[in-house]
Amino acid sequence: MMKWFFPTIGFGELEGFSNPGLEMFKGEPLRAMAREIVQNSLDAVYEENKPVYIEFDNKFISPVSNFPGMENMREVIDKCRHFWKEQNEDKTMKFISEADKRLRSSGIFVLRVSDYNTTGLKGAFSNKTITPWKSLVQGNAFSVKNSDSAGGSYGIGKAAPFVVSKLQTVFYRTYDIEEVRAAQGVTHLTSFRDESMALPGEDSIRRSTGYYSASNQNQPFEEIPELEKLNKRTEYGTDLFIPAFDFSSGKMEWKDIIIIELLENFLYSIYAGKLVVKIDNIKLDKDTLKKHLERLMPKTKHAMCFYNVIRYDNEEVIEIKHKLYNYGYLRLRLLYKSDLNKKILVVRNSGMKIADIKALPKGISYTGFLELQGEEINTFFRRMENPQHNAWEPERHSNPALAKKVKKEVEEWVRETIGSKIEEISGDEMDIDVGNVFNTNSNPDLSSISESEKRESITDTVKDFNLIEQEKNISNLEVKDIGNQGAKQEMNIVSGFIDDEGEAIGHRHRSGGKRIAQPIGRKGYIDKKGPDRMYDLENVPEIKNNKIREIPVSARFICNKDGANKLILTAKEYIDTGEIEIVSAGENGKTLPINVKSASSVNAECKVIDGHIILKDVKANVKIKIEFYINGDKKYAMGVRAYGN
Repeated sequence: MMKWFFPTIGFGELEGFSNPGLEMFKGEPLRAMAREIVQNSLDAVYEENKPVYIEFDNKFISPVSNFPGMENMREVIDKCRHFWKEQNEDKTMKFISEADKRLRSSGIFVLRVSDYNTTGLKGAFSNKTITPWKSLVQGNAFSVKNSDSAGGSYGIGKAAPFVVSKLQTVFYRTYDIEEVRAAQGVTHLTSFRDESMALPGEDSIRRSTGYYSASNQNQPFEEIPELEKLNKRTEYGTDLFIPAFDFSSGKMEWKDIIIIELLENFLYSIYAGKLVVKIDNIKLDKDTLKKHLERLMPKTKHAMCFYNVIRYDNEEVIEIKHKLYNYGYLRLRLLYKSDLNKKILVVRNSGMKIADIKALPKGISYTGFLELQGEEINTFFRRMENPQHNAWEPERHSNPALAKKVKKEVEEWVRETIGSKIEEISGDEMDIDVGNVFNTNSNPDLSSISESEKRESITDTVKDFNLIEQEKNISNLEVKDIGNQGAKQEMNIVSGFIDDEGEAIGHRHRSGGKRIAQPIGRKGYIDKKGPDRMYDLENVPEIKNNKIREIPVSARFICNKDGANKLILTAKEYIDTGEIEIVSAGENGKTLPINVKSASSVNAECKVIDGHIILKDVKANVKIKIEFYINGDKKYAMGVRAYGN
């Protein structure tokens, strides 16, 4: 006999109407439903060279009894009412009343969502505890996917279809690639009391989640006749039947809401021919993409910008690829054109949107598209996605320290590339905000990072230098190199020290063979000639007897083919005399100083001392243009540190 079965709570917790999984999607239920279902379908693609095809079909079923389990559900709803009527739980009673109204009406709408060219849900009748079927239909807070790089990893998105049902009920049907058919209903109501279901000595209170099954063992059927009458499945794939679908949003039809959501989140999937969708009689594919973007303006204005950068292939669009360690590649396309949205669309390999990057260069119109290419890179970043799949949060990764490092590498590369490339196209000089591209916490929790990682991760701050006279003066000191050479050297070391607060007499130089990734106190350069030493600021007349500290600046680099490098620098405050240190960003995420050979400026007094650029009389918020040369012809991803008085 086919009916609803609800497991006992086993003298455990009562379950009310406000299911946490469902509550997450009730803000925008229709959009959430469309996004989660389409993502699951794309993750289950069968033949990669063909598109996944999805149908949204809404039909009115009359009478209500023509849809499976409805008469039995009315009985369950009555029991829920009796159980909760004395609890003054308004939200619960409102849901029960609405559900009862639907079940006593002349008929109900049923939304069918079917996918094709997918694998179907394998393992419906398997003895294994965890299978794709059991993950979706009978599981909670876990997810089983065909690939490690697939989108969902929390098992929360499965709740989204329930929120567009006034009964919070979904029927699943599948025909998988192993030729197995299965069907079953699932409902999320409230706890209730049912003495007739209770065995001797068993708690009579039932759980809120019930299953349409042949027994209390909650096994699926091979087929449910009422569903077969509505729609026959002959190809591999999965169907969702959502009863009591009655979505009203005021001015906009439910079909257009779904289309807008798909344009916003699956634009590239559609454009690349990976996804075709039919919503009632409306087709959304590569050929109709532009038509729907134009029809639904201005709600699709951002999607239209991204569409243009994807489809354009002219001098206004540039494409850059970057290898991210051994994980895979970042593919970035940029369009410089008027009236664009100043955003970068970030997508995973399926074409699903992860995030928008916005507000990078100021005062210029552009849009862009960033794709993660490769199984490993998608797997890595998938592990730090939040449940809503719209942000990367390194703390969610199994290795948070590594995730922060890799994410930072992407941020810095995107920021630098956008600034330099748009500058080349436009001929204008750009200021790039030095903040976090993906809006992560600027003060990350370091509790899970090792001590060595902390030393490399924490950004040191340089305080004002206090010049202190010290009686002790060491000269002609014989020291042993701490590097690999082991040679004895003689050098003149002047008085000075660096304490735990970063205060120093003199200018700190990191030198010798020992590699120190992040020097403490004042920054310097790698001197291969000898051990760690200091030189007195008295030897630099330009900075003599003045306090210096780190100065906030914005900077832009342009690399010319003749070996000259251009630096456009803007200090946030006035500098009487300052020092500019050019650094390289390595693939390991560390920065190392670069020795500057020569430098000149047309609008500032400029010279080079010990590989650093010395500037005088730098006005606040005024661009300083510096041309400089470094040793060798190697190209670096450059950054800058500035100090002044």
